[in-house]
This record gives sequence, C-alpha cells and structure tokens, in this order.
Amino acid sequence: MQPNPPVPHTATVDANGVHVITAAGKTRTYSGGEVITLTQVIDLAEGAANLCQSSTDTCLELVDESAELTSDCDVLIAEITEQGVGANLIGKCEHLKEQLDLQAAAAKKLHDQIQGGEEACRTASANAEVRHGQIFRAVADSPLTKPAERDFYNAR
Repeated sequence: MQPNPPVPHTATVDANGVHVITAAGKTRTYSGGEVITLTQVIDLAEGAANLCQSSTDTCLELVDESAELTSDCDVLIAEITEQGVGANLIGKCEHLKEQLDLQAAAAKKLHDQIQGGEEACRTASANAEVRHGQIFRAVADSPLTKPAERDFYNAR
C-alpha cells in the first residue's frame, strides 16, 4: 500500500518562531532549534541513502568477485582432473566453489535489502523536504533572518 503523497505546509516567521499551518488546518509554532532538527533529519536521511548506495555497490562487487573465483575453481578442477591426481584437492575445490556460491547469494540478498533501505531513506528525505520546505523558505525569506538565517537559529 502506497502512502499518501506529502502535502506542503504553509509557514510564516515572526519574533516567536515559525508558525505552520498544515493542509488539515492545524497550527503549530516551531522554534529555531526545531527547524534545525528538521534540516538535520533530512540531511541524515540523505546521508544514510548515500551510505546505502555505496554498500549496495560493494555487495555487487562481492557478487562479481565470487563469480570470478568460482570460475577459477572450475579451471583448477579441470586441470587437476586432466592430470589424474589430487582427488582430495578436487574435493576441497568443490567445497570452496560451494562456499563462493553461498557468499554470492548472501551478497545479492543483502544488496536487495540495502537497496530497499536506500529507497526508503530517499523517500523520507524527499517527503520531508516537500512537507516542510515552506518552513525553510519562510525562514530564508523572513526579514527577521536577514542578514543570515544563522542568526535566527542562534537566537532561539
């Protein structure tokens, strides 16, 4: 089931903080610290998504590496068999091949799970940006935050 798309809030700024009116008509006043927390949550979600992206890339590299090593094991088994020696060595190579296949499968499964986490983080970040973007714009556009938004945040 897909959640409802985010609905942006409207916001205004005065000396008491950021006043928000939701699409449902509810009102709330955020302090500068709370607005900072919102931006940190959005940044944190985006950072987590980037970390997930690099982790999925690493998982795919591991899958590729396992496939290469499995192929190397096949070549080694063929060479040993051709020479007619090393039955124990063939058994060890077969076992190694099985373990590499298990490793590749686990890496692929982990890749898929992390990819789902990445999508969730990016969606949360984007939804928060849409929903709370008016708050950030109200702070940026307010005459109370000139010359810098930092002064608004620090004063609260």
